[in-house]
Amino acid sequence: MPAAGDDDAPLDPAAEKVRRRLVRLLIVSFGTMILGFVAVFGAIVYKLGLFGSPAAPAPTSAVAPPIAGNARTTSAGLALPEGTQILSSALDGGRILLQLKGPQGQEELVVVEAASGKVVHRLSLVRVP
Repeated sequence: MPAAGDDDAPLDPAAEKVRRRLVRLLIVSFGTMILGFVAVFGAIVYKLGLFGSPAAPAPTSAVAPPIAGNARTTSAGLALPEGTQILSSALDGGRILLQLKGPQGQEELVVVEAASGKVVHRLSLVRVP
């Protein structure tokens, strides 16, 4: 049974080797944990936008404001030749893209101003063999 003053006695070489390995393992695991915390907090700061370049403003489109109940509305028309079919349409802000098929089977894309019905651009589609 060891005496009360034997707490500071040197360890045998095998026990000292195990103690050194445990201290080294403790230091490595503590360092890894610190790096993990730094990475998590860095990601949080980055996502909040407090670090790095300022965010670019969100793109805006020229969409007409919603029509109120008593607001004046306008209507516009687009004259199409007899036998023309509208194959598809797409809306982008204040413009409409129409894919048309003419009476002879020719296809074209037409960009129309939604408010006025004015044709902004016309593109004929030609099939190449």
